[in-house]
Amino acid sequence: MRGRIVLLTGCLLALGRLGAEEPVSYYRQIRPILVQNCQGCHQAASRQSGLDLTTYKDFRTGGRKGPAFVAGNPDQSVVVAYLTGAVKPQMPFGGKPLPDGDLNLFRRWIREGARDDTPADALAAAPAGPVVYHAPPVITALAISPDGQWMAVSGYREVLLHRAGGGLVARLPGISDRIHSLAFSPDGKTLAAVGGSPARFGEVQFWDVAARKLRSSTVLSSDTLFGASFSPDGSRLALGGADKSVRLFDTATGKEVRKIDLHEEWVFGTVFGVDGKRLVSVSRDRAAKLIDASTGAFIENVNLLHEGLNAIARHPRKDWVAIGGDEGVPYLYMMDRPRAMRIADDSTLIRAFEKQDGPIMTLAISPDGSLVAVGSAVGAVRLYNLETGRLAAKCTGHSGGIYAVAFAPDGQHLATGGFDGTVRIYDLSGKLAQSFVPVPIAPAVVSQR
Repeated sequence: MRGRIVLLTGCLLALGRLGAEEPVSYYRQIRPILVQNCQGCHQAASRQSGLDLTTYKDFRTGGRKGPAFVAGNPDQSVVVAYLTGAVKPQMPFGGKPLPDGDLNLFRRWIREGARDDTPADALAAAPAGPVVYHAPPVITALAISPDGQWMAVSGYREVLLHRAGGGLVARLPGISDRIHSLAFSPDGKTLAAVGGSPARFGEVQFWDVAARKLRSSTVLSSDTLFGASFSPDGSRLALGGADKSVRLFDTATGKEVRKIDLHEEWVFGTVFGVDGKRLVSVSRDRAAKLIDASTGAFIENVNLLHEGLNAIARHPRKDWVAIGGDEGVPYLYMMDRPRAMRIADDSTLIRAFEKQDGPIMTLAISPDGSLVAVGSAVGAVRLYNLETGRLAAKCTGHSGGIYAVAFAPDGQHLATGGFDGTVRIYDLSGKLAQSFVPVPIAPAVVSQR
C-alpha cells in the first residue's frame, strides 16, 4: 500500500512539473519582439527619448523616463505602461499595438525577475562604440550621390560616408550586421541603407545626408533585405527581401506603404520605370517581373526564364533594363513587349552579352546610357557598349567577387567594391585611377615579451 502511495505521489509531482510554464527567455522571446517592433527608433544611432534597446544593459537602464522595468513588478514598469497604452503615446509609435500574447510575455518575464539569459558569445559579438576593424570588410554596397560629392560604402553595422574619391567624413551606425544596398535619392538629400541580420530581421534606414542623422529606421521581416531603388521623383523607395516580397516605402515618412508578394524566391533587385508608374523586380526564382507601382498588380514577366537573377539596372532615359544572375550572361530587355505574348516568347530581349567568368552579382548603366558595367563573383569588371554589345573595357585588379559597381554622375569613372574590401575607381578605358580601403584599420598589436 505504501509503495502505491509513493508511486502515485511521484506521478502527480511529475504531472505538475509538465504542466508548469517554462520561464520566459529574454534572449529567445523578449529580444526578438524588441528587434522587430522597437529597435528602429531606439538604437544607438537615434536613441529617441534617450532610449537604446539593442542590449539588455541599455534596456534595463532605460531613457528619459528612467529604468524600463522594475524586476518582479510589471505594473510599475515603464515598458509595460507604454506597450499597453496606459501611458501615451502607445508603443510601438505609429505602429500596431503588440498582440496580447506578446504583452503577456513581457509581464511574465518581468514578474519572474526580468533575468538576462543572453549567451556569452552573443555578448562578445556586440560592439561597444564604433566598430574596430583589423582587416577590410567585404563591400556589399556602394553608391555615389547625384552631385558626385559623396560616396557611401557598406561596413559592418554601419555605412561609411566618404568624399567621392576618398576621405572618410562620417560613420553612420545601425543595427544591421550587413548593408546589402545603398541608394541616394534623386535630390541627394536622403541616403537609403537596406540590409539586416541573417535569419533575424531586415532593416530600412533613411539618413539625412547633410546632417548625418538617422531620420528613420524600420525593422521588418525575419531575414535580410536587398536591392533598394528610388522612384524618379524620389517619393518612394522600392526594395526586395529574403521573404520573397517587394516592398514600397514613403521617403518622407520612412513608412512602408505596400508589400507585394509575387515572387517564389528571394528578391535581389528593383528598379522603377522612367515615369515611376511601374517597377521591375528580379529574383532567384529566375523572373524579372513587371509590376504596377501604384497597385502592386503583376503585369507580366519581362524575360524568358533561364537561371536565378541577382542584379538589375535601368537605362537613364529609356524603359530598358539590364539583368543578370547565376547563368553569368547579362541581358538587356525592354519593359514593353512589341507584340502580343506567345509561348516561350522572348520578344522583349534587345541583346545578350558574352558570358562572364562567374555568376553576375551587380550591374550599372552609365549616366549617358552608353555603357553597362558587369560585376561577377569571378574575374574582372567588364564594360560593354549598350548599343552594340561589344566589350569596351576590362577593370582588373580585384581579389575575389565584385558585389557593387556605380558610375560617377559625370560618366567618366566607375567605382567598384567587393570581397577584398577595397574601393577601386577606374576611368572608362579600364585604367585604375585610385583605390582605397573605406574603413579605418586599427594598428596591429605587437606582443611584448
